[in-house]
Amino acid sequence: MQCTPFSLVTYRYDNKVYVGLVLGQQIWEINRALEIVGRSHPFTSGKDAPVRSMLSILNEWDGWLTCLQEVASIIVDAAEEESLVLEHVELQAPVPAPGKMMNVGLNFYDHAKEMGIEVPEDFTPSFFWKGDRNCIIGPSQNIRLSSKYVDWEAELAVVIGKPAKDVSPEEAMEYVAGFTCHNDVTDRHLMMQEDGSLNFLAGKSRDTFGPLGPALVPTDQISDIDNLPIRCLVNGNVMQSTGVDRMIWGPARCVSALSGLFTLQPGDVVALGTGSGVGWTHGMTLGPGDLPRARERMLQGGGIFLKAGDTVTVDIPDVGRLENKVEA
Repeated sequence: MQCTPFSLVTYRYDNKVYVGLVLGQQIWEINRALEIVGRSHPFTSGKDAPVRSMLSILNEWDGWLTCLQEVASIIVDAAEEESLVLEHVELQAPVPAPGKMMNVGLNFYDHAKEMGIEVPEDFTPSFFWKGDRNCIIGPSQNIRLSSKYVDWEAELAVVIGKPAKDVSPEEAMEYVAGFTCHNDVTDRHLMMQEDGSLNFLAGKSRDTFGPLGPALVPTDQISDIDNLPIRCLVNGNVMQSTGVDRMIWGPARCVSALSGLFTLQPGDVVALGTGSGVGWTHGMTLGPGDLPRARERMLQGGGIFLKAGDTVTVDIPDVGRLENKVEA
């Protein structure tokens, strides 16, 4: 049977939250899709127990993937009145409340360069906790500003599909269910200290600062992960244009490294870092040790930042376009 491209979303409709199978611009509620094609609910403790969250799928990802591939190939020819149109629902984050969301800092050569940071051969990117369910939002929710120094960071993120502990880079992608887009929203004033040190927790983990989405795209549907382009647009203007090929550590190495620190569980999210083009250093060339000077320039009016009314978009071909409005 030929594989039909699909993705998975979490969405709100008529004040209820569902998991959806996306084919093109149509969403099939997952339980209804199974019913239409005559499939029982696999991997559930009760007979025909309904799927109520993305996590219930990710907890049995290998089995669900095979099932959903079959369902997608059949339901693509079903009557569209059984489905919804994407634009008619409120898209949440694909995994609205992951057990852990970890981000990788300083993981792009071009971003390190614009920050005035030299990358030695043995360089190790930094990892940090992004935030809780109040931080993580989907496309239907707004980013709320915490100051006039809030910046964007377009990123590719992986969603874990089975427990991973001490896995090697060579096997790490076997534990990844799929990919989604992420905006690592950052308050530079809270993050940048006067001495040039960086407070990631204060600057990056605030409510609404973790947009994810619009969908979870299974890994096997992305043909060339290592060469995916990544862009950020603000009000339609391209601010970042980079790609996975400029990462210092690729997705597999990041997942492997984190699995050596603690067990990654199904539904955990790992965002892989951002490239050049962030707002706070716009129009400035930094050298080693220049971060305090850059901070002073920012406080004096330098750089470009998000403001109420803006629309910020993370665009990654084959993965999706994550678009969020900005409010005060």
